[in-house]
Amino acid sequence: MNIVEQIEAVLEKGSIDTSPETRYVFRTDTTKFAGSPDVVVNVMTESEISKIVSIAAKNGIAVIARGAGTGMSGGAVPIKGGILLNFETMNKIISIDPKKKMAFVQPGVITDDLRKASREFGLYYPPDPSSSAVSTIGGNFAENAGGLHCVKYGVTARYVKGFKFVDSSGSIQKCGYYNDGNTFPGSYVMIGSEGTLGIVTEIALELIDDPPLHDVYITYHESLLNAISTVIKLKSTSISPAVIELIDKDALKAAVTYSGVTMPEGTEAVLIIKLDSYFLPELLEKEILIENIFSLLKVTSFKKAENEKEEQSFWDMRKAVSTSIKKLSSDKMNEDICVPLSNMYSFIESTRDISEKYSLKIVVYGHAGDGNLHVNILYDRNNRTESNNARLASEEVFKETIELGGTISGEHGIGLSKKNFMSLQYSKNEIAFMKKIKNAFDPDNIFNPDKIFNVTKG
Repeated sequence: MNIVEQIEAVLEKGSIDTSPETRYVFRTDTTKFAGSPDVVVNVMTESEISKIVSIAAKNGIAVIARGAGTGMSGGAVPIKGGILLNFETMNKIISIDPKKKMAFVQPGVITDDLRKASREFGLYYPPDPSSSAVSTIGGNFAENAGGLHCVKYGVTARYVKGFKFVDSSGSIQKCGYYNDGNTFPGSYVMIGSEGTLGIVTEIALELIDDPPLHDVYITYHESLLNAISTVIKLKSTSISPAVIELIDKDALKAAVTYSGVTMPEGTEAVLIIKLDSYFLPELLEKEILIENIFSLLKVTSFKKAENEKEEQSFWDMRKAVSTSIKKLSSDKMNEDICVPLSNMYSFIESTRDISEKYSLKIVVYGHAGDGNLHVNILYDRNNRTESNNARLASEEVFKETIELGGTISGEHGIGLSKKNFMSLQYSKNEIAFMKKIKNAFDPDNIFNPDKIFNVTKG
């Protein structure tokens, strides 16, 4: 039997598709990278995934897990062909245990669906990447996704209490909660490994009590330095904001031009800040403290949302930035980096120098509370000079990030888009150690090959 026939023979509830149309749909993610899977399998059960991996291992064929395809680093692009496992069809919230404050989910569950289901029990799942309306828990696991609320509540790894996965031999491994708290040696390194070490089939997630009270502020600043000074001051107090989003002047200009957003004249930066609490006295205390900080630092002006409509208008402004930037240029490189808060101002200023050097517009915004910034390098891919300059500018952005004590990826992962820059951050010995981990989990290099770094067999 050929590979397709072998897979068809082990399917229980899933289905297989080799049509050119389907293979074309699953060739890429949100990036410019593209491959072509040999076959797409809409998986439904853990046991059929186990059998498919066994088939792949025996035949030396690549296996790529894919959720909603919202990745921004090429992590799910099937550049080596092979078997693409589509987890959109394995999307059940198996159960939510309100007493234990746990959720048990399949990888294809949409992030916002879990958040909504949790709130029905008065519980809260904090990780909320910007794609949470469509992205999957499995994808969040693969990238160790964060989001707006991670400044207070942390990223995906903080909530993973156990998981099951299929290893490179096709065996099913159980970790953490699924194995009486015991863990397969080194298994938690799989969180953020971008599907390169195994195929996750179920995840146990911790939930927390849903904070019933919150305030949302928008602040306007006459300088970037004043905005970042405000962020640093807020982080040094007991306020513990749930969200601190920064929008720089060029991002603001895009929003004003294309989305009808208005703001005070002379605004150079904006912060959107959310406070939350379980207790009204505590929230009121936070309000007094934060407004005193605004006054002390001479923030140009600020406003607290008085109702849901006004609050939504603040978030709409944040969303307008991303959609507006797309209208500034035909193409963009969207890099996400992290730098220490103390160096955030220096980093953004350096992007302006890089922008001038390469005659390209660079727009910066992001999760200021933890120094996770989205750096958008705008260019025209049909213009050879601009395309080349965009690559050079991207490399300089990464070099500046490392020099300032940061990391080249905050939450988008390495995938294909950043693997050539790994040597900027990690030594040869460190990368060699990572490859040893890969080899220990996946000696035949069948799981999502050539992502993060290239692996040579033998």
